[in-house]
Amino acid sequence: MTPRHVVAVLLPAPMDRTYTYASDRPLPPGTIVAVPLGPRIVIGAVWTGKPDEVAPKKLREVERVFDAPPLPEALIRFVDWVADYTLSARGMVLRMVLRSPEALEPERAIVGVRLAGPPPERLTAARRRVIEVAEDGLAWSKP
Repeated sequence: MTPRHVVAVLLPAPMDRTYTYASDRPLPPGTIVAVPLGPRIVIGAVWTGKPDEVAPKKLREVERVFDAPPLPEALIRFVDWVADYTLSARGMVLRMVLRSPEALEPERAIVGVRLAGPPPERLTAARRRVIEVAEDGLAWSKP
C-alpha cells in the first residue's frame, strides 16, 4: 500500500476554509489539482496551513495534479491578503486567479501537411503556388 499524504486544498467557491484530501505524494503549497467535490470534479490549489483532522476512511483522493508550476508563495499570500482586506472568502479570490482552466491543459496539436510524392499531372495556378511553398520540405499548417 502506498503511503498517503494529507493536503489542504482551497477551492474556487464562496468559502473561506480548505478541504482535506489524500495524495499519493507530497504536494507543495500552490500546486494546482483537480479534486472531487460532491458528484463533480473541481480545480483547486494546495494551500498553506495544517489540514483538518479527518478519519482516513473519509478522505477522498486528489484526482489529478496538473503539470503546471505551483502558484508562487507571494501569490498565495496576496490571495489571503485580498480576502482579508475585502472581507471576501479566500475561495472567491482564488477563483479569480484560476479563472481560465483551459490554460492548464496541454496545447492542441496542429495538423501539418508536407509535400510527398510527385506533383499531380494537372497543375493549376493555385496548385503550382502550393507546391512552390511546400518544396522547402517543412510541414505547413493547412491555412
